[in-house]
Parts: sequence; C-alpha cells; structure tokens
Amino acid sequence: MKRFIFFLLVTLIISVNAKASEISIVDVSYLLTNSNKGKLIKKDLDSLKSKNVKNFNSRKKKLEDKEKKIASKKNVLSEEDFKKEVELFKKEVNKFNEDRRKSNQEMSLKRNNKIAKLLEEINKILIEYSAQNSISTIVDKKNVIITKEENDITKNILKILNK
Repeated sequence: MKRFIFFLLVTLIISVNAKASEISIVDVSYLLTNSNKGKLIKKDLDSLKSKNVKNFNSRKKKLEDKEKKIASKKNVLSEEDFKKEVELFKKEVNKFNEDRRKSNQEMSLKRNNKIAKLLEEINKILIEYSAQNSISTIVDKKNVIITKEENDITKNILKILNK
C-alpha cells in the first residue's frame, strides 16, 4: 500500500512538473502581419510611402525638365552664366537627394518605432498568457524545427491582440 501511495504521489508530481514546464511556440511575424494593429501599421506606412514616392517623382520630373532647359541654353548663354546655372542645378539635385535620403530614414524610424511598440504589446500578452496557462517557455516559430500543432499558441495570442 505504501508503494502504491508513493507511486501515485511521484506520478502526480511528475505530471504537474511536466505541465508547468510546457513549451509553446508563437509565430511573431504572423502576428505582426495579420493582427488588426499590424495591418493598420502597414496601411499607414504604405500610405505615407506612396505619398512620398508621388512627391519625389514629381520633384524628379521637374529637375529633369530643368536639366533639359539648361542643356538647351548652353549655346545661348555665356560660359560664365551657363556654369552658374549648372552649379545651381547641382545644388538642387543634391538637395533633392538629401531630402529623399532623410525621408527614407524617417520612414524606417517610424516603421521600427511602430513595430517595436507592437512587439512590446505582444510580449506583455505572451507573459500574461504564459502565467495563466502555466507555460514556462515560448519560442518563436521560425526557430523551431518540429513540434506538435497543439503547442502553437499563435491563434490564441492573435485573438487576444485583436481585442
């Protein structure tokens, strides 16, 4: 009888420890692209990018037209006046390139900041979810070679994130 109770007690302890040390996986990139907040971030960034591209294409077209005008004046203007116009044009082109570079940097910074905030929120949800469900380890799906389908908690996290 003592052996039976001992065996039962050991089995219970092992099963509780196995449940407490459960490992789950989550597909973070799926959450970033398919959550409502992730879709909103993508939509905002795409809109901003489209606006910037339109603006820079317009400016580029104007610069190309100006370049053609300057080239057509080469034989009409004195060499000194032509050089002045070319220098002014070069400054405009440099300004255009600098503005475009700054715009790309700002876009990257905005994207990174928004994604970082969303990842922070996902991390808080994962911490809370793991505490409630006795999960000791959560691993990103891209780092897992093989696991059981029931270890994937991505859909559950997505539901919580979309609330």
